[in-house]
Amino acid sequence: MFGFLTAPCASCRSQEHSVYRAHFCGLCNRLRQDYGLPMRFLVNRDATFLSILGNALDPTETVPESATCCNPLGKPRWVVQKGDSVSYAAAITMCGLKAKLDDEVEDRRLWCSAVPVRGLRGIVSGALSKAEDHLNQVGFPVDRVQEALSEQSLIEKFATTSGKANLEDLSRPTSFSFGKIFAHSHERAGESLEQIGQCLGRVIYTMDAWVDQKRDKGDGQFNPFLVQPQLLTTVPQMVNRDLQTMRSAMQGLPLFSHRELVELILGRNLEKTCASIMAGNGRMQQSSTTGKKRKEARQNGFCSWCDVIYCCDCGSCDCGSSDVGASDCDGCCCSDGCLDCGCGCDLCCCDCG
Repeated sequence: MFGFLTAPCASCRSQEHSVYRAHFCGLCNRLRQDYGLPMRFLVNRDATFLSILGNALDPTETVPESATCCNPLGKPRWVVQKGDSVSYAAAITMCGLKAKLDDEVEDRRLWCSAVPVRGLRGIVSGALSKAEDHLNQVGFPVDRVQEALSEQSLIEKFATTSGKANLEDLSRPTSFSFGKIFAHSHERAGESLEQIGQCLGRVIYTMDAWVDQKRDKGDGQFNPFLVQPQLLTTVPQMVNRDLQTMRSAMQGLPLFSHRELVELILGRNLEKTCASIMAGNGRMQQSSTTGKKRKEARQNGFCSWCDVIYCCDCGSCDCGSSDVGASDCDGCCCSDGCLDCGCGCDLCCCDCG
């Protein structure tokens, strides 16, 4: 998962944010319950959106229940932790971990540097097998997706050897995988969902490569824009085309609930995220600022628990501080800013706060 699907701002989209938080914390609990306590740290925005989308497509919406989130001794909150959608999102998250570990092993140039990754993969193998079994039971094409992802390194090697990078070809494994993930998020509107997923996969691959140019150059890793820098000029048109296709496909989705939230995350928020990155204001430029804001937040009394646990890097986590979850866009609540709040910032990281 890549984290480009940002959350709604708590201070200006309170209703949508409450729904988002319920699914985010519910997914965290589902990962813990199904795959073990350490797996709760894998909770992420992309999988949270998948849970919301599946729930929105279901005519019998899952009712939130009162439960604790990251702190078992904290005050209970409303979470969506049961139902097919959240179980599917949790299983996809686990398989995303497997793909990431496999990719890390492939990228390690020295055999000895791959040993720790192989060791970690062995430790979590039981949980990964359980997730794959769940996906197979619901008809998800696990083998086809894994086969597609395994072709990524071959496509990149060909691009490196030939000196020609084609974004359509390079993004195909990600596009195919996201298409299948979305199509199987619910039995309704599979064709439209697959189209949305394919477009989103291309956008995410392209934006991720754009953001990682400097890092990949320093690490000696593959990046299509390092192989063929002139590709940068084609990105805006390609991304805008996919975003427009997604907007059109979303209008036809038979959503029974959360339509405004789905269209906000996959529409306006994603569009602004892409525009910000292409304008040079994306995550690559903001990393130092993010760290500084989080340090200031800790010094000003924000919850340090939430700052070290990914599932609650945003505040309002009932972890012992009454000051957590400030309503403005400072501190740990919005370390990258907010998209929809008029406070002059570009990106939003308000996950569950």
